Amino acid sequence: MGEWRLPRYGRGPYDEVPPVLERVLRSPSHDEEAWRELWHLLATEGLTVSAAGFAALPHLRDIARSGETVAVDRALDLAGAIVAGVHQDHGADELVRAVAPVIAELKRMITRRLGDGDLAPATAMALFRARLACAGSSLWSLTEFDFEDGFHTVDCPHCRLRVTIAIGDYGRYSAYRDWDHGDVRRRPLRRADPGDLDGLAAWMHETARALGFAELAEGLTWLFGRAECPDCACTFVVGDQYAAENEPHHAIDGPVPAGGW
Repeated sequence: MGEWRLPRYGRGPYDEVPPVLERVLRSPSHDEEAWRELWHLLATEGLTVSAAGFAALPHLRDIARSGETVAVDRALDLAGAIVAGVHQDHGADELVRAVAPVIAELKRMITRRLGDGDLAPATAMALFRARLACAGSSLWSLTEFDFEDGFHTVDCPHCRLRVTIAIGDYGRYSAYRDWDHGDVRRRPLRRADPGDLDGLAAWMHETARALGFAELAEGLTWLFGRAECPDCACTFVVGDQYAAENEPHHAIDGPVPAGGW
């Protein structure tokens, strides 16, 4: 392990990582404490905040290549959390470009693993999020997908009114949120036909169904359904507008290629 080196870009706990990674490599399926320490170093609170995470991706890829189920799932989960932080202030854009082929391979591994059909729910959701991160969507990778008590706020793309969107037990509607009277001038949402979804929304819905996440799959049809502005009556796709306002900008010369890796 003495020959293992992290290329140094920006900030990162470079010196602390190798001994912890060495412990993980010695026992990738059994040393849970080493994995916890590695998570703490590379994806603090579930999101990378340093360049060291990207430098470690080739080594997580190698663990995932081992084929041992527990080790594969742990490596892919951590890799997804690291990639989800690609738009954070890590100072490692050059490094991200250098490891792009590794991220693309991790994406393929995650996709295959999601299709295995033997995943525990928590693991399935972690890999679902990891796959979204590798598709370049930090926003959806980190979204809670709360379809019991869920609210989103977006601007009407036509008149710019701030519109509240409810998707959950309180209802499925668009409204204007009044300080004194709550959600007023409500308009019912129009649910999307799953067959009309495309791109990442279609992948999310199809994969949620295949994984047995029925509530998530149904909620996505509302999230990517149409809302009516309570002021100008313009209609728009909720998820598209939310992503347009909240997804980190993908610069032409940025580290994330169009469509992800």
